[in-house]
Amino acid sequence: MTSVEATDRLFFALIPDEKTVEAICGTRRHLCEATGISGTEILPEHLHVTLWHVGDVAEPPLPEAIDALVERASQVDLPCFRVSFTRAKSLAKGAFVLCGGKSVAALKTLSTRLRDVLSEPGAEKRKPFTPHMTLLRSETLAPPRDVSPVTWTAREIVLVHSLPGKTTHRHVGRLPLRPGAQLWLPGFDF
Repeated sequence: MTSVEATDRLFFALIPDEKTVEAICGTRRHLCEATGISGTEILPEHLHVTLWHVGDVAEPPLPEAIDALVERASQVDLPCFRVSFTRAKSLAKGAFVLCGGKSVAALKTLSTRLRDVLSEPGAEKRKPFTPHMTLLRSETLAPPRDVSPVTWTAREIVLVHSLPGKTTHRHVGRLPLRPGAQLWLPGFDF
């Protein structure tokens, strides 16, 4: 039996606003200079925090499948919140990332709620979610270090259709988070 190579990927993510993307790119430049790390930088327009990896498939997703995913994910009813990363570190598979900060609990809650509404009953458990934003891919490992906080307000969840290895991301669905909510969750910063 031949295995078919996945050509398309769907994932839910938080996307920083344009001003924050500029700040992230400046932080990345500073970190590269300070640590000597180099590698393949994530394009500014592709910077994101993955919340839930829907899956990889061997063909583009049908519009009906995208609509169904967005409809299921719309059951997640959470307020807007501040995302803040305060550390940078290398991960084992070559990713140099932003991580840490007060928003980690909120990001985990959001990811868990997406998992709860998107996972099929009896689906295989995935490894625990570790909130981060990949800045670049590098074979060089850099020790963890504090950074000036990189912060923005998450106002929506975005369903991204990407073509792995082809630097293509399309935003195919958007789910607004609730503004002005009274809900309090550990780690949420209003």
